Amino acid sequence: MTRNIDEIVARFAAPPVTEVSEGARELIHEITAGSPGPTPARRRRRLSPRLAIPAGGLLTAAVVALTWLQPDTSASALNIRQEGGYYVIEIKDLYANPKLYEEQLRHYGLDVSLKVRPATAAFEREVFPTAPDMSVVSEIQGINPPGPCDMVGDACAIGLKIPVGFKGTALVTVSRKARPGEKYYVTTTWDTKGEPMHCVPFANKTVAEVRAMLTERGVRISGFLVPDLTAEKAGGGSEQASVPDTWLVRGGFFTEPGVAVVLAHTTPLSQRVIDARNKAEGCPAS
Repeated sequence: MTRNIDEIVARFAAPPVTEVSEGARELIHEITAGSPGPTPARRRRRLSPRLAIPAGGLLTAAVVALTWLQPDTSASALNIRQEGGYYVIEIKDLYANPKLYEEQLRHYGLDVSLKVRPATAAFEREVFPTAPDMSVVSEIQGINPPGPCDMVGDACAIGLKIPVGFKGTALVTVSRKARPGEKYYVTTTWDTKGEPMHCVPFANKTVAEVRAMLTERGVRISGFLVPDLTAEKAGGGSEQASVPDTWLVRGGFFTEPGVAVVLAHTTPLSQRVIDARNKAEGCPAS
């Protein structure tokens, strides 16, 4: 049975899912249609605002980074302090019950919910604040370390800042590294910058060849997605537990650490599509 690609990809992610990367969606529609479409930067959604830290804040940034990246066993899930007209928030416990975050934020009069979600490598440390209507809340900002951030979605944040006196309602989703066996809440295509297959020339290689590439990177294949290439059904596909090793690989995505779903078919991708993808990802021609 042919099913919508978005539904299939979402099924592999963590409940109550969730968010399929825009890049993943674009790629799958490209490969099912058989021709390249527009090639915007691969991101799962609109970027949250980036806040650079001035040179004088380097020590503070280092402290925030340590707190953000390492779980804490103390009673408070968050460390909140007032600085420069903002509440500067450091996440001390990345695995706390979201209600604990909410209780602390409510104490400061903030109608803000905070959820920390497991994400694929390209989106770890992304801060994404949204209003109830799903619009981006620009007043809430991620705190980035000094220097440029070249990750997809500007995913380099080491904390976040909320203006003192913020009266809106917001949900802030922060992406973190997934634990072994934990399903990704946010995923994207496996050749996005930051992912293990970025700039790896896998397109149109056989399933056997790509399986070997993945094995070298500590990844196993959990299943296959076979796109429907008929014009009237472009964007559809079916799940299969296995396909012949001689089939050709068109792409893939990760569902949890070390586990991938492979997009494969008997028909090769056009070189035009491959070239467009390489260009979009900043990879050499293959």
